[in-house]
Amino acid sequence: MFHLYFGAFDIVLYLAGMYGAIALSKALCDQMDAADARQKSTTGSAVAPMQAIPPHLVTPATKRKDVSVKVSVGD
Repeated sequence: MFHLYFGAFDIVLYLAGMYGAIALSKALCDQMDAADARQKSTTGSAVAPMQAIPPHLVTPATKRKDVSVKVSVGD
């Protein structure tokens, strides 16, 4: 009887957690939809379009130095 009671209690907790998660996600989605609709209805062109930013960190080109090498064969 002990296992049956706590097994049923676990199922009730699981179902309550699932219901709570669904209710919370629905509330969040509804709130985000309302904010998006409010933003679109007030000013549609207030936000500037995205523009590509050129990279500001560029590796400088290395300068080559002239090197003279002498090779001599000594006997």
